[in-house]
Amino acid sequence: MNIVVQQEELIQRYLDEGNREAAIKLLFELVTACAKEKKFGAAKELRDRMFEIDPMALNEIIRSGELIEEEKNESIDREHREIWAKLYQGLSMEEANALFYAMRNAKYSTDGLIYSQGEWKPRLFFLNSGRAKIVYFQNGREVLLKVLHPGQVVGEDAFFSTTNCTTSMMALSEVDLSYLDADHLKAWKVEYPVLESKLFDFCSRGERIKDLIKARDLDRRLLKRMNAGGKALVHLMTSSDNPVGKPFKVEMSDISRGGVCFWVRISKKETASLLLAQRVQVSYLNSLMDSSKAVNAKGIIVAVRFHPFEDCSVNVKFDTLLPAALIDELERLAPECAAGSPKERF
Repeated sequence: MNIVVQQEELIQRYLDEGNREAAIKLLFELVTACAKEKKFGAAKELRDRMFEIDPMALNEIIRSGELIEEEKNESIDREHREIWAKLYQGLSMEEANALFYAMRNAKYSTDGLIYSQGEWKPRLFFLNSGRAKIVYFQNGREVLLKVLHPGQVVGEDAFFSTTNCTTSMMALSEVDLSYLDADHLKAWKVEYPVLESKLFDFCSRGERIKDLIKARDLDRRLLKRMNAGGKALVHLMTSSDNPVGKPFKVEMSDISRGGVCFWVRISKKETASLLLAQRVQVSYLNSLMDSSKAVNAKGIIVAVRFHPFEDCSVNVKFDTLLPAALIDELERLAPECAAGSPKERF
């Protein structure tokens, strides 16, 4: 920024004289110099000042923005670009820059744990070098789902949906990877509105986690689930189980001894994400049962899936199992419910 400090007095003198054209020209030269020196933050600040001084200096403003993006793009590591060529070829230069500069790098030694099953880590992982494995733990048993090689991406289940990680990822050798935090998706919505969908499309070309689990005949839902019609009341709780605010009505989807899934109307994905890991009490009575069979169970929200233009599905894991007799009676009274739902539930 020394060059900027040295020219600040001259820029101010131009402005005091009413010579905005000279001030804009000097700022444009400074933007160009900072961009070429890879000082992109400083270059953007100088460009923003051009907006403040003369928003009608469109030629200089537009060209300075292009210069910054061009220099950013040229600075993308060549090896990284080659590994992820199929990803970047579907992005505009501005989108590629936004993605690359939002990524962070991490290294793991052999057997290092990158993320664990059940953990809240909404990140997308891009494997640059080394090998890693995706495993699923069931009843204390480790099941290998997939071995990852450079150029493969993982973590989409927790990145695009507000849910905990459904698998674990561990390094099989020394691993170098890049990762992207889901927080960036919100920031991109205005400036890069289709970047999220392009990322999702790229991730969808590979094997989905749920498909890998299904292919190995693993049943994540160890407890029998029943479709559960009707309404329920859900009350948010503090960590010490004190109720917060008023309970709200939800539409029940299914129930098991271990938890429930319900639908709730939420219009914004950001609002839906706030529910994850919240403690709740669920009060539910199926219309076919008498009041003695009412469910009043406490638990924690383990997954929230936002569906644009539809209600949001929420999964709750109970602290303790419900009586098996309750689920058995629901199955006896409504045998057509036993088949469960084709939609993904708890």
